[in-house]
Amino acid sequence: MKKGVFTAVLVTVLGAQAAVAMPHCGSRDDVVASLADQYDETHRASGLESETGLMEIWASDAGGSWTILLTRPDGQTCVMATGSHWLETIEAAILEGTPA
Repeated sequence: MKKGVFTAVLVTVLGAQAAVAMPHCGSRDDVVASLADQYDETHRASGLESETGLMEIWASDAGGSWTILLTRPDGQTCVMATGSHWLETIEAAILEGTPA
């Protein structure tokens, strides 16, 4: 492979990895609205991440997508992880009173 082509490929790959590593952030209202509108995701679970923020899991039954959010005390919300093939556990369905 020529040096110029190798450099272009390396910059492209490293740039893509950097983009993946940087979380998308915005106001909580905007991020949550985007998850609901674009992916049909709803709030599934949440918990405090020490005293620095609120972790939430949003997921879609229809599309199977899921998103983990971190909201800081200042209201800024960041997408920390996303994925596909969401599967609710049987325990959650039992707690909600839904037959397994």
